[in-house]
Amino acid sequence: MLDNRILTFLKLCEKMNYTKTAEALHITQPAVTQHIRYLEEHYGCRLFSYTGKLLKLTEKGELLRRLASEMVANEIGIQKEMARTEEEEIHLRIGATKTIGEFVFPSIMSRFLRQNPQYRLHLHVDNTKNLLHMLEKGDLDFTIVEGFFDKEKYAYQLYRKERFVGTCCKECKLARRKLKLGDIRTEGLVLREEGSGTREILEEILKENNFTIGSFPSVQEISNFIAIKELVKANLGITFSYYPMVKRELEEGSLVQLDIEDFEIYREFNYVYMKNSLFEEKYKKLIDFAREVGE
Repeated sequence: MLDNRILTFLKLCEKMNYTKTAEALHITQPAVTQHIRYLEEHYGCRLFSYTGKLLKLTEKGELLRRLASEMVANEIGIQKEMARTEEEEIHLRIGATKTIGEFVFPSIMSRFLRQNPQYRLHLHVDNTKNLLHMLEKGDLDFTIVEGFFDKEKYAYQLYRKERFVGTCCKECKLARRKLKLGDIRTEGLVLREEGSGTREILEEILKENNFTIGSFPSVQEISNFIAIKELVKANLGITFSYYPMVKRELEEGSLVQLDIEDFEIYREFNYVYMKNSLFEEKYKKLIDFAREVGE
């Protein structure tokens, strides 16, 4: 069982405010202060410091936050294993970003379940930032993310590399033309919300070429891929995504891939899980299966 003072510490890491932490934990603010002081005395180091009125983790505090998050994930796993009988199903809580969760991983899951009927898979689709937060809280066993994450902070395995493409409708004036990246700024842009992997990749590419999202005449932020594609089909803008998201539309001709010079962009899809997990073998079977079938 985890010491309540560790749980207080992790909640303060999340809230970065003593009053809000006390409210969230239904304890007094002096109790929060006492818990943190105990940990600092126990470990012999400062865990938090103030810059003006802004509370920040120290280097040692960040280290304890990472290690304590691993402890929480393992503790939740231990509780589930202790409550499970040998005959019960094996439940896996999986996170995935939208491209992967909606267009890539479902076929893997169905094939895996046909061969392993004792498993019960729970898939949560969200953006990378939220999935990693859930992973640290112990709400997910592992997650599959596209694009960027802190590889020093988590354990991970490469799933595959996927092509990142721009698309427009067949009536768009950019369709079937040789383009430079700057040429696309004449069109509106339809893209995912902040925090999504596809948006972060596009912003990085634009920044490398001295452009921003603000360089486009209009920007529509849509969290749903189907809605994004419908707007692009209606010639209300162009979009950028991983190829699996638009594969069907490109094959049937309702969308056209933008032919941009020197635009051969590939990014990693990675399995991400907490370091030092006691239960890696539990979900490694699914990870290994997905890597072997190669979809």
